[in-house]
Amino acid sequence: MNPNIDLCRKIQLLLPGLSISEKKVVEFLCSRRAEIPFLSIYKVARESGVSTATVSRLARRAGCKNFAEMKILLARETENPLNKIFGDIKPEDSDEEIVHKVFQGNIKSLEDTLHITDTKNLSELAKRIIKANRLICIGIGGSGNVAQDAALRFSHLDIQAEAYTDYYQILIQTLRADVKTVVLGISHSGRSSITVEGLRIARRKGSITAGISNYLNSPLHAVSDFFFCTSFTETGVKAAALSSRIAQLCLIDAIYILVARYKKKLWDIERLNNLADKVLRKKTDE
Repeated sequence: MNPNIDLCRKIQLLLPGLSISEKKVVEFLCSRRAEIPFLSIYKVARESGVSTATVSRLARRAGCKNFAEMKILLARETENPLNKIFGDIKPEDSDEEIVHKVFQGNIKSLEDTLHITDTKNLSELAKRIIKANRLICIGIGGSGNVAQDAALRFSHLDIQAEAYTDYYQILIQTLRADVKTVVLGISHSGRSSITVEGLRIARRKGSITAGISNYLNSPLHAVSDFFFCTSFTETGVKAAALSSRIAQLCLIDAIYILVARYKKKLWDIERLNNLADKVLRKKTDE
């Protein structure tokens, strides 16, 4: 993970994989952010109902040497006014405030996703896709729409790209996967059972698996050879899936452009565009 990402976001990415006691510490710190500079490890442990060892363990999992270092970094981030730009949408917000928050949330999501994305992994996955005979994109619900969009994009590069958004289709097609197949699974939560199972099946068949999720410690990560994490802070209205979708599409666009760069032979895109234009005009005339 890119070290430039702020500590608050890093802790949030780790949240699904934390123990119950560690989550209690996170909840306490989030509720008392203004007091963080003045909190001792003993007070945090006592108020959270956990041991000091648990607080120390959380600090290390967040990449800090100890709680003192974590406290300093959290305090600095709390003081940063940029962290207050995008907050929960509230009933009393004006239309202008709501629109502003939506745009700022998307901007922040893309910036943070860029910071935590490993470019080398993107490049390596692009090269694996070029060598593959099939690219299978899978996802359910909103993630299924992203999977369909991904398959269409890669088809423009004369790649056998397919999208499956139905439970049974995902099961059948991943069972048909082999060593010359790349399977891309998309799930905001990283816990979609069929998407995770699809990648697990494909991996057992020798396929290259790739996953995109908003959570680092997710089941999807565990079954992915290449894993990319989007970044969007959950809000009170649960709009995260909307903004993580934008980050998902951006990651797919990056892989798409890298594949186009590395692929030795491409279709005549201009000819494809002209054919598409003729078909669309003919359909309109009818």
